[in-house]
Amino acid sequence: MAQFTLQEVVEATHGSCQLQQELTLLDVSTDTRTIEKDYLFVALKGDTFDGHDFIKIAIEKGATAAIVEKGRAVDGIFCVEVENTLVAYQELARYHRRRFDIPVVAITGSSGKTTTKDMVAAVLATQFNVLKTEKNFNNEIGLPKTLLKLTADHEACVVEMGMRGLGQIEELALIAEPTIGIVTNVGTSHIELLGSQGAIAEAKGELIRCLGKDSIAILNEDDPYVKAMSQLTEGKTITYGIESNATVIASQLRYKKDGIKFTCKCYDEVFDIFLPMIGTHNVYDALAAIGAGRVLGISSTKIKKGLGDFVGTPMRQEIVTFDDIVVLNDAYNANPSSMAESIKALGQLEGKRKIAMLGDMLELGEYTEKEHREIGKLLADEGYDIVFTFGEAAAYIAKEAKQYGVTVYRCDSHLDMANEYCDVREKGDVILLKGSRGLRMERVVEELKEREAL
Repeated sequence: MAQFTLQEVVEATHGSCQLQQELTLLDVSTDTRTIEKDYLFVALKGDTFDGHDFIKIAIEKGATAAIVEKGRAVDGIFCVEVENTLVAYQELARYHRRRFDIPVVAITGSSGKTTTKDMVAAVLATQFNVLKTEKNFNNEIGLPKTLLKLTADHEACVVEMGMRGLGQIEELALIAEPTIGIVTNVGTSHIELLGSQGAIAEAKGELIRCLGKDSIAILNEDDPYVKAMSQLTEGKTITYGIESNATVIASQLRYKKDGIKFTCKCYDEVFDIFLPMIGTHNVYDALAAIGAGRVLGISSTKIKKGLGDFVGTPMRQEIVTFDDIVVLNDAYNANPSSMAESIKALGQLEGKRKIAMLGDMLELGEYTEKEHREIGKLLADEGYDIVFTFGEAAAYIAKEAKQYGVTVYRCDSHLDMANEYCDVREKGDVILLKGSRGLRMERVVEELKEREAL
């Protein structure tokens, strides 16, 4: 719980409060559903909501102070008036973060952010009490929400940073003031908004530019856009990779049914790692976590345990086993990089036929057809037998895959996809399920489970 005096709120937000007294606020919330006695309520505004409309509810639930826009103070509660309540919320989070002299690890990239964040947290948790970003709270509201959960018990913090345009990562970095910054890769996610991969690299590089002299950048040496970011920081840089001679490097990758084994050389120490996940891209995420762990003094023995016991986020390469088939449920989200990684990763699962059930990749703008067609060709290159698609853009996947001899089914719904598959289902099938969040491809798993229960 983030406690503040009323005077501290005024100081942190550069606000004004006509009525001030000695008052301790026990926590901060932007949601009246979580308000309790003596809380501070922050009246955020959005395109479709205005927190000022809920101040009376906050009072009824026990809030004793609120951050509001200038001129919108109300009776019955101490109101701190500010120019912009979102900026004030962020300033309050930064003020709170500065109370703690602990490592703060920030992670960004086109894909792999969440898995890397979770792996870093798992490694650090072998030695520290760690606070980490929950769910996908990686934006201008979610990041402050995470930082405001810091308590004296926490010994490290791991945060994820997402973006949709230039300047947004910088905004988040200036709030969190990370001591370690990790960039996973630069792909084509959000290219519709930024226009080019170079612009995406510029946006991701904002994290590294914001690192202080005593901070450390951990960069993917195998990604040329990320590698070049070493020029952006005044602090130290360590690198990780598989193809190059990095500070932290993986070799001798051995693919098993239940995961990946690899040999890691970190500085001058060599040790073996077992990762209970599939996909080479997850090795990269693990290498970033190993780098963060070693920087913070964690032994290789603890690192091996943290990664060996790692449990990923649901719908992120989650292996769902049925009586006679296996589904790799990677339906949490999709962009060209992560889609390609998952298509390649399925080959690690033992099966008679490789099948893909794919939905649209969104936010690709003028690159929509090109990127979807490339996925269709990749399916053929990787030896897939059948592909089912759902969505207008995914139709390009089907068209391209068909040209290369893959059997395709274009579906109108999740139910239709499940029905079409059940007509051709065979024992030993391994299935990749993936698409952007808006397609909610996990519903196909639910349809298949319902049939299993009959």
